[in-house]
Amino acid sequence: MRHRRIAGLCLSAGLFFFAGTVHLRADEPSAKETAEMDTIGKWKIINFALFAIGVGYALVRYSPRFFNARSADIQKAIQDATGLKLEADYRYSEIDRKMATLADEVKRMREEAKRELEREHEKYRREASVETEHIQQNVLNEIEAFRREATNQVRRHAAQLALGLAERRLQDRFAGGEPEETIQDFIHLVEQGKN
Repeated sequence: MRHRRIAGLCLSAGLFFFAGTVHLRADEPSAKETAEMDTIGKWKIINFALFAIGVGYALVRYSPRFFNARSADIQKAIQDATGLKLEADYRYSEIDRKMATLADEVKRMREEAKRELEREHEKYRREASVETEHIQQNVLNEIEAFRREATNQVRRHAAQLALGLAERRLQDRFAGGEPEETIQDFIHLVEQGKN
């Protein structure tokens, strides 16, 4: 294919040259002019032939690299574009798939949130129950402590009253002049306490 292009370019150059020479013959100059033109024309033809050979050589030498590089760039661009298109198609299909399952995903997330909320509610209910039980136990302990303290205070007060009453009775008896009988009653009480 490369050689066909080069051959086509050379053929085009040759036709262009041939057309120029045909145009020169149409004017029909004089014999002297014709002889001079033949001499000059031969040099022009040689010059043009060298130029055409040089252009043909340059085309043959450098155009394949240029066109190959350009072709490779185009192929790379096509591959890159194809890769980008495939990636875009994949992303588009992923988005479509996700959009198709979006309702199910939202439903699943709601159910999961509901379960999580129920777990949290149950956790807080258990913690509140344990805390309430702990508070009730503390209140019962404090009530029991207050009851014991009150019982002890009542007992101390009753003992103080009993001692005060016993002291007054003793004083009343000693004041009445019957100390012997009171001492005997006291000894009798002490003996009963030992039994």
